[in-house]
Amino acid sequence: MHLMLIEDQAGASDLLAQRLGGSGFQITQVGSFEAALAHVNAGRAAALVVDQTLGNASPASMVQPLRDAGIGQPLLVLSPRGAWRDKVDALDAGADDYVFKPVRSEEVAARLRAIIRRSSGQPSNRITKGGLDLDLKARCAWLDGRCLYLTRNEFRLVQALMLGQHHVVTRDAIRAALGADGAGLTDNAVEVQVARLRRKVGNDRIKTIRGVGYRLEVP
Repeated sequence: MHLMLIEDQAGASDLLAQRLGGSGFQITQVGSFEAALAHVNAGRAAALVVDQTLGNASPASMVQPLRDAGIGQPLLVLSPRGAWRDKVDALDAGADDYVFKPVRSEEVAARLRAIIRRSSGQPSNRITKGGLDLDLKARCAWLDGRCLYLTRNEFRLVQALMLGQHHVVTRDAIRAALGADGAGLTDNAVEVQVARLRRKVGNDRIKTIRGVGYRLEVP
């Protein structure tokens, strides 16, 4: 899953980005909410993280402009400001979760998975559709109880399709889901990635929506 990490001090979130990368996330780091709004991946991220290091600004003041600009993805605030008023204001401004720092990266990853699941209507890390099972935490997939042994990109692709909730997943969204591996992929290259996944999950489970993208079908 692709994340956008918004930091208020350049380089302060490098370690967090590295550790979240180890939990299966692909990270885009930007230095302000203005940069986040201007970035090409702003609308493609599965979630946003506002990581405050200096704590000079109120967390709500970093969240509100994102929501006012129409950024609707799940949003997690990490802040050294632990006062209850800061938490309330940030949540009222549109944050989905608020975590007081310092905090372990494992907890941040778990909270991100939780708010992404909620936004997709999923109650747990395990998603099941038409005999296809996906474990978001373990990053494993099964078809009718048989392990699929997916590659990293195949898992990222099927994850994007299953979290799409029967909606069309565009080619741009697929490129974003693939992270650095998807940057610059042509439409034909995206089709090659989809074809490889089809060979493992079945042609009837992935429908091409011509000119738009792909949708997961339940046989």
